[in-house]
Amino acid sequence: MTRPWRWLVGLAAGAAVYIGLPYLLVQRGGLGIITRGDPAGRQVALTFDDGPDPRSTPLVLDTLRAAGVQATFFILPALARQHPELLRRLLAEGHEVLPHAHRHRHAWTLLSWTAFRDPGLATREVEALTGTRPRFQRPPHGAYSLATVLGQRAAGVTGVHWTVEARDWAADATPDTVRAAVQRQVTPGGIIVLHDAGPGARTTPAALPGILADLHRREFEVVPLRDLRGARPGTLRDVWRTLRGR
Repeated sequence: MTRPWRWLVGLAAGAAVYIGLPYLLVQRGGLGIITRGDPAGRQVALTFDDGPDPRSTPLVLDTLRAAGVQATFFILPALARQHPELLRRLLAEGHEVLPHAHRHRHAWTLLSWTAFRDPGLATREVEALTGTRPRFQRPPHGAYSLATVLGQRAAGVTGVHWTVEARDWAADATPDTVRAAVQRQVTPGGIIVLHDAGPGARTTPAALPGILADLHRREFEVVPLRDLRGARPGTLRDVWRTLRGR
């Protein structure tokens, strides 16, 4: 094999280990991360990413308060420092506040050292802001590289994915399509991901009252992640079942 081909084969092998395996086993298969709770119960976990944002987070919080629902917010610490009044309200109203990222970048676009450090930095920042050591972290876009996986382990946090993605961030999303997507995808033990900031905040605040009404009508108990019964990191057996579609 000539040297250029060796170089290409080595590059492909490195990419498979660094991105391909984490994508397949962790992001798709759920290995070592939380993907759902007890499918035999009637709970669903409601989670929000990318905030807080003074334009949209208060609208989300108003709706949750009116419905008597608490949720989990995966925050960007820099935004929380810019808007401490929103962080105080999140905590005062009993919501779970967890780290999203130090820098909101897709894991595959980060240098390995930066991707490794990000979960730890975000976790320490959230702990400093809230006074509570986070147990969980959700990386931006739910994306993993090998460095992300190792960084979460080093930080002592468990990754969290979802079972319901309403695509509230899509350019063609509307409150009606977001509400319908949640209705279509939600099952007992599911984890719903929505956004209280960023592109998703264009549709989610308006969709949320209907989403909560639908869940209530179907007799789901809506809880933050900390209260989701049966939530545990996925095993290799779980990965096998997931990838086989069972």
